[in-house]
Amino acid sequence: MTRNNPQFSILNPQSNILSTMTVAFAHISRSFGTNRAVDDVTLDVRGGEILALVGENGAGKTTLMSIAAGELARDSGEVRAEGRVELVHQHFMLVNEFTIAENLALTRRFRFATRRALEREALATVAAAGIELGDVSRRVGDLSVGEKSKLELIKAIGRQPATLILDEPTSVLTPREADELFAVMRRVAAAGTAVVFISHKLPEVLAVADRIVVMRAGKIVAETRASETTASALADVMVERRAPRPASRIGHGHEAGGGTTIEGVTFEGGQILAIVGVAGNGQSQLAARLRARLPSAGHIPEDRTRDGIIAEMSIAENLALRGVRNAREIITRYSIRAQDEQQKAGDLSGGNQQKVILARELDRRPHVIVAAEPTRGLDIEAARFVHEQLRDAAGNGAAVLLITSDLDEAFSLSDAIQVIYRGQLSARMTRDEAAGRVANLMAGVA
Repeated sequence: MTRNNPQFSILNPQSNILSTMTVAFAHISRSFGTNRAVDDVTLDVRGGEILALVGENGAGKTTLMSIAAGELARDSGEVRAEGRVELVHQHFMLVNEFTIAENLALTRRFRFATRRALEREALATVAAAGIELGDVSRRVGDLSVGEKSKLELIKAIGRQPATLILDEPTSVLTPREADELFAVMRRVAAAGTAVVFISHKLPEVLAVADRIVVMRAGKIVAETRASETTASALADVMVERRAPRPASRIGHGHEAGGGTTIEGVTFEGGQILAIVGVAGNGQSQLAARLRARLPSAGHIPEDRTRDGIIAEMSIAENLALRGVRNAREIITRYSIRAQDEQQKAGDLSGGNQQKVILARELDRRPHVIVAAEPTRGLDIEAARFVHEQLRDAAGNGAAVLLITSDLDEAFSLSDAIQVIYRGQLSARMTRDEAAGRVANLMAGVA
């Protein structure tokens, strides 16, 4: 399909590596059991360029870049790296009990005699990165998700890498924070650093990248200049079309539904209600209160690695936490890309971890479902799968609450919409009513 698309050129393994190359992959392969995560990949990463790496969850993007950073061994092939390679993970690697300054000190050789000196060093590091973060004496556990993401980026930039790899960096950022990140990326690249941007948000990729490489099923299937393609063309080549999935089975036994109101939310069986708002307006707190009030509802948490799965437990064990036992059947039914049911959940891609959570929460047939940012950090196909499952659940009678910061998602899925602003919920609106009011309500303008 891609070879006949004039917008793309297939990567030539014999192409010359430019003199500004910072990382060169030659015929790299890596497997996890029988799953071929990276399959004979040849690619060069160039200084002064923003390279976008796109593809479905499980396509091999993070595995390939983890090999570049020396975090994973390759099974075959060669990797040559010039200078330091820094990989900023999608999942945070911070010490919540330490302050911002102390976390920065863990990764740099600060010379300080007092806490004040430590914090001066930290402020200088933050300023050099060109990222706003505020008081460096704050405890990391008290930071917002977006602030933690920015701290991870500051840590990496502070080490002055030749190659900076960002894994889904905008998945937890507000639009303003994302714009700030893009400015930093452009500045770092202009100074000669190679920047690799792993993302599934194609408009963002097209806005910031110089070159785009598409991976599918462990292989590089296409390469293009960002100026020579479109979001629809990228989507066509990165997504492997699959047969429709079976609907979730919704049964009986519930705490709420059919018009029951809890925490200001009215649950209507057979409907999807979307709660929208700018990040930090109480969405996380609302989801937490609903988890406490509705313990046997289906809960898809905002942070899947912290609240959704237990990384060191197997897929089967994670499913069993809610009494789901038929792990092999579940893996097939939910298209989870895994070696087998005994594979650790933490070894799965983000999209496949989300499928494990969906299977555990939906297969037991809850009447109420609370889905908080269910497609955050997911690629097009994984997000489509989540949407299908939520629509199927509502179609079979479940009351679905969708808490999302993605307005497109809210308007495409919901039957009704409410806006949350500073912890307060607006009146329930139809989609038509919300279309003219949602922007003002999200900004706090009545």
